[in-house]
Amino acid sequence: MLALAHIVLHAGFCGAVTRAPAGTSIALRVRLADRIGRVQVDKTYSFQRGDDAEAIVEFDSAFGLYRLDLAAPKYHCSATDYVYFIAGQDRSITERLSDPPVPPPPTPLLLSGTAPQSFLYVQPTFVSFDKSAVTCGKPIPQPLPLHIVLENDQDSYYAWLYSDASANTQQQLTLRLRTPTHQYHYVRIPMPFPVPWAGWPQTIILNVTEDMVDGLAGEQVNTLLCPKFWKTSAG
Repeated sequence: MLALAHIVLHAGFCGAVTRAPAGTSIALRVRLADRIGRVQVDKTYSFQRGDDAEAIVEFDSAFGLYRLDLAAPKYHCSATDYVYFIAGQDRSITERLSDPPVPPPPTPLLLSGTAPQSFLYVQPTFVSFDKSAVTCGKPIPQPLPLHIVLENDQDSYYAWLYSDASANTQQQLTLRLRTPTHQYHYVRIPMPFPVPWAGWPQTIILNVTEDMVDGLAGEQVNTLLCPKFWKTSAG
């Protein structure tokens, strides 16, 4: 039996909850379901309104991709997101409740994986380029606009990538890592991007090891690096 993921959820308050008097009892419903509607979590948490601007709740889940829905029904505030859990990994998530009118659900590509703690020191992020303008081993051009949200835990990372899938430009997604000399390595992520939205996110797994990061030492900076041992898989 696979180990469960333990999740610590930081739910930021909407304006209506923030304005509630101190000591007010707040009910927060947390619902977690997969693509076919199987529910992992459906629970209402109660807490007292205090000085903090968020509520912290904890739960366990099987690994996989889920839609996360939060709601404070009394205040008409809610939030929706898509999240991926890695088996046996603790994960901290930050979400913020929105006052009405609530924005539509997001349409991200999710990219995540296990990683050593030292991964944080190289300040990982993702950058995209016009695919027709980049070649392995050649200098990189100007990056394209990319909306990204990145969360790092002690032994894993999770990224939400947003791009205009209707654009004609095919992009090369790269992982950017800072060197000890404050320059950057750009590692090709071997996958098509952007990914057309089909009503549910695609999730990509890229597990990073200490050896993979160390193997970049001495490689050229500001160049598209294409090491064969950096491989992705669908989650």
